[in-house]
Amino acid sequence: MNDVTAVLDQVIADAFRPGAPEVREIQIAGEPGSGRTRMLEALAARTRQRGLTVLWNPSEAPADAPAKPHCLVCLDDDSAGAPPVLAPLAPTVVARTVLPEQPVGERTYRIETAPLTRERFAGLLDAEISVERRCLLYELTGGIPGWLATLAPLTDPELRELARTGLFPGPLPPHAREPARLSPDERAVVRAAAVLGDPFDAALAAAVAHRGPSAVLPALDVLAERGIISSHTVGTPLFRFRHPLLRAVVYARIPPGARIAAHARAAEVLGEAGADPAQRAVHVARSAPPGDLSAVRLLADAADHVLGSTPERAVEWLRAARRIAPFDAPPALRRRLVVPLWRAAERVGDHRLCRELLPELGDLEDATAVAELRARLAIDLGRHDEARDLLTTGLRAAPEDKAPPLRLRLALLAAARGELPAVRELLAEDKGPEAAAVVALAGAVAGHATAYRTGASTAAAFLRAMDATALAEHVETVVRLGWAAHFAEDFSAAAALFARGARAARRAGRSGALPRLLLGHACALLALGRPAEALRSAEECEARASTLHRPDLAGFARLLRASALTWRDGCPRTAAAADLPAAAEGLWWAVLPPEVVRRLPGNEGHDGPGVLEGSGGSVPRTAPGRRARDLYARAGAADDSLALPLLREAASGFADRSMALWEGHTRLLLAQRLARAGELSAATEEAGRAKALAAATGSGRLRRLAIDQQRAIGGRRPRAGAATTAALSVRESEIVRMVRLGMPNRDIADTLVISVKTVEAHLTRIFRKTGVRSRTALAAAAAGTAAPG
Repeated sequence: MNDVTAVLDQVIADAFRPGAPEVREIQIAGEPGSGRTRMLEALAARTRQRGLTVLWNPSEAPADAPAKPHCLVCLDDDSAGAPPVLAPLAPTVVARTVLPEQPVGERTYRIETAPLTRERFAGLLDAEISVERRCLLYELTGGIPGWLATLAPLTDPELRELARTGLFPGPLPPHAREPARLSPDERAVVRAAAVLGDPFDAALAAAVAHRGPSAVLPALDVLAERGIISSHTVGTPLFRFRHPLLRAVVYARIPPGARIAAHARAAEVLGEAGADPAQRAVHVARSAPPGDLSAVRLLADAADHVLGSTPERAVEWLRAARRIAPFDAPPALRRRLVVPLWRAAERVGDHRLCRELLPELGDLEDATAVAELRARLAIDLGRHDEARDLLTTGLRAAPEDKAPPLRLRLALLAAARGELPAVRELLAEDKGPEAAAVVALAGAVAGHATAYRTGASTAAAFLRAMDATALAEHVETVVRLGWAAHFAEDFSAAAALFARGARAARRAGRSGALPRLLLGHACALLALGRPAEALRSAEECEARASTLHRPDLAGFARLLRASALTWRDGCPRTAAAADLPAAAEGLWWAVLPPEVVRRLPGNEGHDGPGVLEGSGGSVPRTAPGRRARDLYARAGAADDSLALPLLREAASGFADRSMALWEGHTRLLLAQRLARAGELSAATEEAGRAKALAAATGSGRLRRLAIDQQRAIGGRRPRAGAATTAALSVRESEIVRMVRLGMPNRDIADTLVISVKTVEAHLTRIFRKTGVRSRTALAAAAAGTAAPG
């Protein structure tokens, strides 16, 4: 709003300048719903405060209106040009809302409105709203607050469905209105565009709308001018809706029969043009009648095509194919649909669908394959004992050529418990990189540095050679190696692995793996002392885990989010940590504030989340960071003489692992013990180092504690005035008394009948004797109070 005020003030100043033009324009540019109207209203209010005239609709003023000394005319982006009524209202300022592509005139001020950041958007919402809903609302609106009223009535499941499909799952909310004042041709074109989806081709829209170019092209011009659509790529006949929700509203307003006919027409036109199955599938899925085997095969081919890039679409199309397929479809066709549907559902984390498909898979697949699929699902859901039983039973009956996948899964469960000998036995014949990552995990959890380094080296080289597309097929290996690095306290490597894996998973639509990757990323970042970044990953993890109906992962993410907020803002928010049944010292000690770690119940030998989404091992006590943590704990119960060397070694250990938050906290405790022992210079140095770490990490908590400690150390220093006043001469004492009274050097000189230079010389000697460096500090010392430094 300050920008608006500054622009208006500048415009008014220009209007008073001799020779100023009669009309100036202020453009408030942005997407519809981005707050342009609110900014225009604020501009009008500012104008009225200055006693000037404001017209919101110029047509309300009669043609013979008397001339106004100054006038602001407010127009929306549907108005074109300055209306004739402006002529007698000079000098006039025209303020209008425009779209971003509107050209800027020579005498025009322009204010750009951008989508809100996540933080500013969150400020518009109820404080009690869940993280998942907040994230869904932000993603769906794109940070444009004008769409909030449309989405507010929707439930969380409805928002999830809207985010997944881009379509409203039920009746439109009351605020969702189709663009008004459209001609029949314009309405037909915009509805055809909604059926086609973004981006859409002008010729294809014409075919679906049953309109010729002479009707469609002018309609596109009007729709673009109205801000309903925009060019997708300059120089091509491709367009898109200005906002995805606008497309969803228009689509929902199409009568259901007309929608089916439009999709059928689109599928027909695309087929005649030779489009591939993936381009036709969305329309076939929404228009093909039951029993249409050609449609079933096309949808299966399209799902195969997109399984590696957009598995959510594969799920949609394969579900449609199963609905369309005849009841007596042959087993080969059923298998053609069920097996890929399982794979797609697993990729997007739809465990409910996976469970529904298991009985049918049992009829179509061999027992070994089904046992492995059941175990994978059990591991994903955190049911590790069940998975272990399934794998052990399946391994006994499996032929040798089908046993390796079962052994790998069984070894993974053993690795999470640190059972390195069992892992080596199971993977004795498997030298692949996936097996190497499991060995690295087992070595890290067991505290076997050689096993960790050997396995990690092989697996990391394998992953480094991949591009993002290939990496998306191996996100499970990324998760295993990332947690291995975390448990081995190589937090920088862990953060990099989880970040790269998360980027690849997003690009490939692997939403089922994202919560685990984000959880690991948040853990590693917090251990490294980057709470603001950790907070973003923890929030996204919580939102995605909630969407996937994973309360266990969402709970761990909430703990990480609360910890990040505590470290960042300095307000304790992690008291709920003790209520988490799986909270574990083995994992959480590196990311939680120390006093919270002490409150965790049963933390010794207790599993934490992450390695297999709900089970982990204890970090070995031989690990340097964990050793530093133990030294810190021992120092807390020791007297000062024993605590000081323990804390120095602990601080060094945390620094070696780049654990800046724990290092800072340790240095503060060291400063406290040093001050108590009377070593004030050393205490000041440690408190200063802690404060520097607070600045580097952005930790408000650490900064507040460091400042408190510095003040406490200052309170232990002898008062400068009390220690040195006796050493002052009579004349110097007189000058100190006058300084306390606030007298400047000239007045002191006049009172004592000496020169100003003599006063300055006296003050120099006084500063040296008292150890202060300013008149303020001298006055405070002479008054018997601590100088402010």
